[in-house]
This record gives sequence, structure tokens and C-alpha cells, in this order.
Amino acid sequence: MPDEQTFYSDDVGVRITNTRAIFNKTTYAMANISSIRTEETPPKRAGAIWTIFIGVILFIIGLRVDIVGLTIAGVIILLLGILWVWKASGEYHIMITSASGETSALESKDKGYIDKVVQAMNEAIIHRG
Repeated sequence: MPDEQTFYSDDVGVRITNTRAIFNKTTYAMANISSIRTEETPPKRAGAIWTIFIGVILFIIGLRVDIVGLTIAGVIILLLGILWVWKASGEYHIMITSASGETSALESKDKGYIDKVVQAMNEAIIHRG
């Protein structure tokens, strides 16, 4: 299209123009998109919390029965659980609303990447053909 202006393009198959939003193999007409928003799925931390709990229990039992190896194991497991909680990250989604409903068009753990694509989509909507 000669009047098509590209606002964003990357090597993983995302391309945003004033007429289309392409996410890998799915194409949306910009004219049909009524709104765009980001959504965050929080990280799953249940396993990490159980790891911390087990580490604390082993640490306490190790101290009570005076077994150094069990106490050290408890500390190591506790620290691994804390590291797991600290490193856990959520997933960010671009939610597109059109006449056919709402759909998640793109997911990533990188919030900056999602924000960049959303900004390009907002620019494209302003300049859509």
C-alpha cells in the first residue's frame, strides 16, 4: 500500500502500520480496533512460598535437634525460595478490543517491549487511513 506508514516493526513478526497491526501470523485492521490496553498477569509464586516455608521449617528443626547439616540445608532452601520470589516476573499482554470482542494480541515478560508496541499502535490509530 503506497500510503501505508510503518510505526513499528521487529524481527519477531510484529509490524504496526496506520492500516494494519500484524502480530506474527495474525493481522488486525486498524480501522476495526476500538481500543488497546495493557494487562499484567502476576507471576505464580505459590511454589516459591512453599519453598520458603519448607526452608524455615528445616532451619527450625535443625536448630532444635542441633543438626548443623539440616540447619544449613534449611537456610539454603530458604534463600532459594526468596530468590525465586524476587526473580519471578509476570507477563504483559496487549489487549485489543474490536467489534468481535476483546483478544490478547501479544504477550511478553518485557514490559518495555509491550509499552513500545502499544505506543506505536496508539500513533497508528491517530494516523490510520
